Amino acid sequence: MVFMKRLSYIFIIIYILVVSYLLLFFTVQPFQDFVIDIRHNISSITEGANYIIAIVISLVICFLGSASIGFPVPFPFVLFSLSNSIFMRYSAMGLDLNEILMNFNYWAEVLGIAMVGGLGSALGEFTGYYVGYGAKKLGEKKDSEFLKNIDGFAKIVLKNKKATPFMIFLFALTPLPDDILFLPLGMMKYPFWKCIIPGWLGKNFTTILYCLIPVFLQFGFDFLGFGGEQNDVRDVVTEIVLLLFTISIMFFIMGFNWNKFLKERKEKKIKKSKNISIGENQEN
Repeated sequence: MVFMKRLSYIFIIIYILVVSYLLLFFTVQPFQDFVIDIRHNISSITEGANYIIAIVISLVICFLGSASIGFPVPFPFVLFSLSNSIFMRYSAMGLDLNEILMNFNYWAEVLGIAMVGGLGSALGEFTGYYVGYGAKKLGEKKDSEFLKNIDGFAKIVLKNKKATPFMIFLFALTPLPDDILFLPLGMMKYPFWKCIIPGWLGKNFTTILYCLIPVFLQFGFDFLGFGGEQNDVRDVVTEIVLLLFTISIMFFIMGFNWNKFLKERKEKKIKKSKNISIGENQEN
């Protein structure tokens, strides 16, 4: 399976880079100081006129996260980093968690990042749907194995057609690339407006959630007694854990053989039905 080999290589490289980064951070003090200094400087990317840069980054990275076909773009991690830089900046002002949550400007900045990210994701969904719409021709070429596998996944998730809009909305709440649903929806010629509306709503919810992770984490740290002043090492570890979690879920969904799973499940149902029929005939 050429596609699976390529996919595995991509994720192995990503894992190696992430783990190497974490090891260097804990074992090489100059590198740790360098990373912490960068994190402090990054907080200025959302300050003043630089906020426009953060907005553009959110739009572009979320667009790529939805538009990428078969390649992982961990946009939840980027959204978290941008919103965390805002949180860090307000913390540096001497505000505690409650004061930050009561600050209108904080919410305006965070929701701005999140809503623009949701827009970027919605626009990116056009790509997956469009490719899926013409997938019959594309399926004859080099990426047919990937498309067939994704189609198998969609047959499982979208089994109930009436629940399809809800499934699109629900799936948009996860840190997964939307093309694994929008590709097969395009192949099915499912009405695009029925795709984009629940997808856009779901993406807005999920981008807001990602941008509020720094707040949730601070609540948790305060509850466990690890709150107080900003802890750079703790925040770096949190960011890495989130990144690893995101790419692991992507790898599972994109790498699992959904067609094989669907075929085996169908065969089990047929076998079970035959056994039931044989049992009824014997009783008669």
